[in-house]
Amino acid sequence: MREHEVPTHVQAEDKALLWFTFPQIVAVVATCAVAYGVYRYFPLGPSGLKLGIAILLGTVGLAAVVGKVGGRGLPLVAADLLKFKLGARRYAGCPAELAISEPPPQLEARPDPLRLLAKKAAGKIGKAVRAARKKGRPPFRPHSWFGKGRRSRDADANRPRAEREIVKHRKPWNRFLVVAGVGALAALALVLLPNIALADDPEDEPEDETEERPYGDAWRLDEIYFVPPDPVPGRRVFIERLSVTANHANVTLRAAHELRLRGRAYGGRNGRTLRMGFNTPMSAGQSKSYNLSLDGPSPSFTFSWVDALGRSGAVSLKSNQIPYPLPKADGELCDLEMTSLGWTPGNITGVIASECIAETRQEVDLPVYGGHFSQSVPALLDASVTGITGTVSVSAGSNATSATFVQGGETNFTLAVPDGKAVHDLEITAALTAALNVPRPPMLQTVHHPARTDVYTRRVTCRCGESSTVKTLRIYVHHPEHVRAVESERSPVTPTRTESIALAPAPVTGQVRPLGLGADVPYAGLVVPPPTPEPPRAEQTTVGDSSWWGFPW
Repeated sequence: MREHEVPTHVQAEDKALLWFTFPQIVAVVATCAVAYGVYRYFPLGPSGLKLGIAILLGTVGLAAVVGKVGGRGLPLVAADLLKFKLGARRYAGCPAELAISEPPPQLEARPDPLRLLAKKAAGKIGKAVRAARKKGRPPFRPHSWFGKGRRSRDADANRPRAEREIVKHRKPWNRFLVVAGVGALAALALVLLPNIALADDPEDEPEDETEERPYGDAWRLDEIYFVPPDPVPGRRVFIERLSVTANHANVTLRAAHELRLRGRAYGGRNGRTLRMGFNTPMSAGQSKSYNLSLDGPSPSFTFSWVDALGRSGAVSLKSNQIPYPLPKADGELCDLEMTSLGWTPGNITGVIASECIAETRQEVDLPVYGGHFSQSVPALLDASVTGITGTVSVSAGSNATSATFVQGGETNFTLAVPDGKAVHDLEITAALTAALNVPRPPMLQTVHHPARTDVYTRRVTCRCGESSTVKTLRIYVHHPEHVRAVESERSPVTPTRTESIALAPAPVTGQVRPLGLGADVPYAGLVVPPPTPEPPRAEQTTVGDSSWWGFPW
């Protein structure tokens, strides 16, 4: 004798006929009955039209009963698609919280939906019967449709003759057809609707909307198509580089496992408008860079995935992790603008462009007179800038660095930061010193002269006839006291001017926010455990020999 072990814990439905289960057989019979009823009793159109409608209904019904997409029945797929089309298209919470490291809790057992539906229908029918009795109407008794049923045969004798003739001429087969059609539709609805109802039941959804779920809701208790694999904890996608230039962001992603990546960039006035997206497959260890547009005051990125293990999740870059818009500041000596800012594991790099002035006006204390009489007045004079020097200081928490300022060019800096997931708030300050050349106009040098009298002697010869006489004349010139001014040139002055400029982003909705830059954890490959070996098959062994049956042969 051979023994064979029959497993009793297999999660599979019994096949009643060929590969059909009993609910599928009932649904197929009901579908065929409805199709035949349409062909036979449809009141409008020729026979060809009725035949086409019947074939269409039968084909759709059979496809809904036996068809599957990815191991799931067509009613479940249609219900999920309807939920996807009518439901929200964007998750309102944090996409980074979609991943979980533990499987979802098992759902508590609930009453059978068929029983709940039948109980609810019975309650409504009972209520209608009680209302009819109160109004004096006869109760609803379906058993009376197919003959007299439980009524006594003597009850007909008490009826009027006209009413008895009407009862004799009734055709119970008409009611039988109506009841058969209604029963077929009800059977089809009872087979197909429970799964749809369960697919739309909000109690089947996890309590936490950010909970990571396997692709296709594989752990639902009402489905027995396949057993979900054990979850593999770990990150699937890592951000290895983030840089912002003008109104574009370059993001480098690296996959830790084979997956299909879906990226979305949001922006607009409120930061919730979808601006662009992409879908791409990635293999384990592969890196890809994406150039995403930035729009609005608070843009954000979301990168979701479905890996080859059937797990899904997402990482996100919020507006406080993206330094946009890049800061700029206007100063008296130079206008500074950050043209690029990026993060790589362990470093933050940036480029600051400067545009400096060549001429300015400088206020000086200008002497206008000197010597005997002196006077100085404040004057605003034209000055030329001979050179601007300085340093740019960058700090993020306890980490700080400085770079030499480049006049009229680009100043590059590199700040070392620790590895790990964080949001680095940057403080950038430029301390500048300008050397000026201020030409001064000529100055009047004053000299004091006291009062004096100068005597000048001259000889004069007078001729009178033949005689001549020489006389000496004296001329007295008196000079009063006075001051004389002489114009003299003087050399220009070379003062210096200092300025401190802080680079900070523009305030959003009246609030000043820091210049934040997001950083991710270092890359780590996903270690997938080996698959669970299949249990050994039951081997058939013989017990005893043929003599055990008691036969001599």
